[in-house]
Amino acid sequence: MQITDWLNTKLGIDIWERKYRHNNETFGQWLDRVSGGNQEIRQLIIQKKFLFGGRILANRGLQNEGRKISMSNCYVITPPEDSIESIFDCAKKLARTYSYGGGCGTDMSKLSPRGAKIGNAAKKTSGSVSFMGLYSLVTELIGMQGRRGALMLSIDCTHPDLEEFINIKSDLDKVTKANISVRIDDNFIEAVKQNKEWELSFTRKETNEVIKKTVNAKKLFRRLAEMNWDYAEPGMINWSRICNWSLLSGYDDFVFAGVNPCGEQPLPAGGSCLLGSINLSEFVINPFAANARFDFDEFKKTVEKGVVALNEVLHEGLPLHPLEEQRESVNDWRQIGLGICGWHDCLIKLGVRYGSKRSLQLCSLIAKCMINHAVESSARLTKVYGQYPKYNKESLFKSRFF
Repeated sequence: MQITDWLNTKLGIDIWERKYRHNNETFGQWLDRVSGGNQEIRQLIIQKKFLFGGRILANRGLQNEGRKISMSNCYVITPPEDSIESIFDCAKKLARTYSYGGGCGTDMSKLSPRGAKIGNAAKKTSGSVSFMGLYSLVTELIGMQGRRGALMLSIDCTHPDLEEFINIKSDLDKVTKANISVRIDDNFIEAVKQNKEWELSFTRKETNEVIKKTVNAKKLFRRLAEMNWDYAEPGMINWSRICNWSLLSGYDDFVFAGVNPCGEQPLPAGGSCLLGSINLSEFVINPFAANARFDFDEFKKTVEKGVVALNEVLHEGLPLHPLEEQRESVNDWRQIGLGICGWHDCLIKLGVRYGSKRSLQLCSLIAKCMINHAVESSARLTKVYGQYPKYNKESLFKSRFF
């Protein structure tokens, strides 16, 4: 099989050659490398039913040639503490992670707001937002083959620098190499609905200085929406939903530290996401016909094979993460990122209108099927890898999501 048999567009072939092909390997050699000897996943890739994330497609196997690479697309770096040492230590971690090919996310909420007393030569800090430029610059400086680094910076909806954070992207010369998002929570959403005043507050531990501001929640939300409309940023992350609606929500010793550059994967400090997607478009039986239907049996099998394949990559890549905090976190929690693509094409083949009641019902059925079989497949893998080190049955069963 040739690449032209698999990809029938010049753009697709150009992207494969520029970003994922290693030296002059053939398409067959590339399949062998990225599948890691897993023949079932190799066949699923050929059938376009499953595809690994970009770092696996580009980097898997290259460690055998002495390359310093990662197979994780994204990481969350430990958020910087409120000190110059920690701020620049975070920049160092970003640089090292980019050099291995990983994108990063980190949160700015622990940094003092603009005007806080710091007692050094500057007397007052320039604020959390001012250091976003540093992290954006690091992202720009550290190059990657065929791509640049990716960065997500977030801030909590109670931080006094929130308004400055929301407006930063209106200056097209600032923070040009980062995506930004605001961590909103249920209390903020309720304040917006009721048109209430919203308190922004920060206590600087070193000096016990308390900085407070009061803003109108609804006006703040509108400004956020206007900025997103005009500049596509900032986004919003529902932090209450993330923290309370996950498999790990019952763990006292687990804390989400941030999200990856595209925002779809919340992670603990040092956490990484190994990505793979199932192409829903290829699971339609009798496409475009009146009796078209979704093949749940084949989909279940693919979910199980995808979980197995991503766990193979996870364990193969454990020693390859650039930072010790990443190697420890990935081993402790062993998170994988199994997702989907091709939803719109799937609906077209089924003759179902996007957004219709039928499409929402189908979406729910597919999601529940995927979740249940992914968890079941993960449980069976304990026979191969054992339980993840942080596993606690009582904590897991506290999770509403589980």
